[in-house]
Amino acid sequence: ATPDLGRPKVDSAAEKMRSINPDVTVRTYKERMTAVNALAILAGYDFVIDGTDNFASKFLVADACHLSGKPYSHAGILRFEGQTMTVIPGKSACYRCVFNEPPPPGAVPSCSQAGVLGVMAGIMGTIQAAEAIKYILGIGELLTNRLLVFDALGMSFREVRLKKTAACPLCGNNPRITTLQDEAPAACECAAVAAVAVVASA
Repeated sequence: ATPDLGRPKVDSAAEKMRSINPDVTVRTYKERMTAVNALAILAGYDFVIDGTDNFASKFLVADACHLSGKPYSHAGILRFEGQTMTVIPGKSACYRCVFNEPPPPGAVPSCSQAGVLGVMAGIMGTIQAAEAIKYILGIGELLTNRLLVFDALGMSFREVRLKKTAACPLCGNNPRITTLQDEAPAACECAAVAAVAVVASA
């Protein structure tokens, strides 16, 4: 909201979550997630919702979730399109099975260059929330091994079927990523929400 301009997103988000449901416990981390602290931040949670806004952070979250065995939901938005998938480490295709490594600088326009339709964040974030609820409750069919792509201009969804890749550097037969490392910052890939959300079942 307009009064939130200039405030840390973590404070604004926590305030809004508590106003919606004062019975929830909201833990905030006002620090950048890095290879040094990622595993510790994720340690106490059952499901991770990745809403980071850059490739370096997305790959870090994916790697940290895999190495710690945490299921997670990925989403990204740019212009009028969004995409989302859910990953169960060891069972489904992972983020690196699909995207392997960050794109080179300049290959993808930044949000400030390309723009993004504001409602895209709400649409993709709501889908991610539904995935978290389904996982915690053990109901329904998760978006595993499927990339759901939304086109706001055509108001259409399409699915891209995915499968684990034997050559994946993270979850393949001979993984080369066995510890966390920070990727070099690259172009912005806007995401479903402004931070990583983690969910504990009880």
